[in-house]
Amino acid sequence: MLIAPSWGGMLNGLFTLRGAWDKVREEPVLKFFVVAVTCYGMSTFEGPMLSLKSINAISHFTDWTIGHVHIGGLGWNGFMAFGVLYYLIPKMWNTQLYPNKLATNHFRLGTIGIILYAIPLYWAGFTQAEMWKTFTPEGQLKFQFLETVTHIIPMYITRSIGGALYLTGALIMVYNLIKTAAQGTFVSNEEAEAAPLEKHESHGIKEY
Repeated sequence: MLIAPSWGGMLNGLFTLRGAWDKVREEPVLKFFVVAVTCYGMSTFEGPMLSLKSINAISHFTDWTIGHVHIGGLGWNGFMAFGVLYYLIPKMWNTQLYPNKLATNHFRLGTIGIILYAIPLYWAGFTQAEMWKTFTPEGQLKFQFLETVTHIIPMYITRSIGGALYLTGALIMVYNLIKTAAQGTFVSNEEAEAAPLEKHESHGIKEY
């Protein structure tokens, strides 16, 4: 029941692009939205799965949960916000986005950053779960907690590299949007009007 509405929204978003995938290759905004919707689908599938006792027995208290959260935070919410900003700022300043190439580079850095951030956390989570459940023949824990921490330091280093790439991409976006705004003029008020009413008669009575 949790998965159905979430995946309904994800599939709706992806199927909306049927026949227009060529635009995804060209438009940075669509690139961010596609990855954001995909990460949304991954997060909302994984969340209910983690509620199952057999899976939660592995993930509980481990970095797997942190990886799961950051797929949603960095991928879903982060990329959705980036896409919205890349769409809105040129509209608000009545101009074109400063070189699309910068936005594309941001997308690439961000995507690689998410992968390098999340996968080591999943790896660390499984490693922690295995080490915490390993016992000696006498029935005592084989590994001390500090041993599990030092064992996953390489994963943390990789995670920090991914986070640095993601942050670098966000800084590129800030520069890009500032340059975009600088080359345009802010639209303080955009004129808008409703569509005209259409007249039609029903049983001799005019209706609008």
